[in-house]
Parts: sequence; C-alpha cells; structure tokens
Amino acid sequence: MPQNAARVAVMMPDGQELRARLYERRRAAVGWQYRVGITCWAVGSSGRTEPAEQSVWLDARHVRPLEGGDYSRVPTLAAPTTDGRQAWTVQNLPHRPGHPGARLIHVIGCQPHAAPIALDQALDILRQPRTVSCRECHAAASLSTATDPQLTQPDRSAP
Repeated sequence: MPQNAARVAVMMPDGQELRARLYERRRAAVGWQYRVGITCWAVGSSGRTEPAEQSVWLDARHVRPLEGGDYSRVPTLAAPTTDGRQAWTVQNLPHRPGHPGARLIHVIGCQPHAAPIALDQALDILRQPRTVSCRECHAAASLSTATDPQLTQPDRSAP
C-alpha cells in the first residue's frame, strides 16, 4: 500500500461493506469527499482474470474509517477555488460513431490538470446542448447558487 494511503471501509447501497484504500480527501460544496481505490476483478491483457483497482470519489456517508487507520499522511486538498472563490472545469467528450460529442462540468480537482473557469463561464457552458454536470463531484450542487432550476436537471441528450 502506498505510504500516503490509509485503509477504509466503503458502504455499498445494498448494505455490503468493501475494504478500500483512501488516497486523498477534499472539501466539496456538498461536504467531504474521499478518493478511494477499490480492488475488483477484471480480464487482463493475457485474457486471465486478475485483480484491478478502480479509483472513485465518494461522499463521506459512503466511507468509514477502519480502527487503527493512520490518516496523517493522506493528502487533504484545499477547497477548490480560483481567485478565492469556487471554481469548475470543462471536459470535452469526443464524438463517436452514432454519438455526438458532449461536455461535462466538474468541480475543480475532479479532472486533473484542467484549467479552472469561473461561475459565469460554467453556467454559460452548462446551458449549451449536450452539456451536463458531473455526478461524481456533484458539480450541480456546487452551482446551486444559480437561479436557473434547469441547471440541476440532467440533459437527456447527453451520453
């Protein structure tokens, strides 16, 4: 296990509890979120089934510390900001046969190395066709200060 990771339990919606690695945590508009790695099984390049880790951001309600876990080395990301305020990023999803391109608005930090945009830019882009907010980082909740109720509704034309 990497030195900056800690062991945690992840609570699944059906009541199952999985063991995972906590890699980092951040304060989001909707509370604390944790990036965890969960080991599952996947078909490897050799065609054999082998363990593979999937990394996801989860809300605090789905992650529980394990007794004796050392969290002192787990990175804690600062609240995402630009010029002292909340910031977002845009991910352009490419066109595929039969599917037009689309865009996702993220809270800054959800997509590594993305350039930050301000609230007015995020809202303008979100109003465009085939643009939705990321469910993983809860970008819609972070944009809730907007007065347009349509912004929190998913665009059904996006993939």
